[in-house]
Amino acid sequence: MHEGQIDLLPGERVIWAGQPVRRPLFNPGDYFNVPVGLLWLGAVTVFFAGNHDTAFHTGAWVVLTVAGVLHLAGRPLIRYLRLASTTYAVTDGRVIATSSLVRRKEESAALAGLADPVVTPGPGKTGTITFGRLGVLAWASANFGAGTGKDRKPPIILVGVSDVAKVREKLAKAVEEARERNLQRPEE
Repeated sequence: MHEGQIDLLPGERVIWAGQPVRRPLFNPGDYFNVPVGLLWLGAVTVFFAGNHDTAFHTGAWVVLTVAGVLHLAGRPLIRYLRLASTTYAVTDGRVIATSSLVRRKEESAALAGLADPVVTPGPGKTGTITFGRLGVLAWASANFGAGTGKDRKPPIILVGVSDVAKVREKLAKAVEEARERNLQRPEE
């Protein structure tokens, strides 16, 4: 990835750019999503096992079963495929994740407002970088494209980063410098 593919703000410079070198099929949010999907399928099966007398009941059973299967298998598969077209960039002011599975989607967050980067190691020198420790529900909400709080913005998660320790150090330094710049700005 090079700077030409990143929509930079005026005066912004790229500190690091990369893309996933490893694409895991499952992530920690699936510890929540898989049991929910299995409960869904179980409830649908139990409810409709004795209630498939009409075409409506049969159709509803098929639709709800397909929804449960898509919840279980579709989300991890789509996430896996999306990672193939994902690029990451860290500028002196933002962290940016861009993907284009069907259409181009760009998520960004100001560095000054992020928690310190945390590494979850993967095989070799790869890993995942989150900003602060994310619980299972935060991962699950990231899986659904929704975050927490009023803005409902999902957390930015850098998955499958190579040489993750060095990238984390660059990120930590960029976050700290952005916080310092933010504190030095006179209030308007």
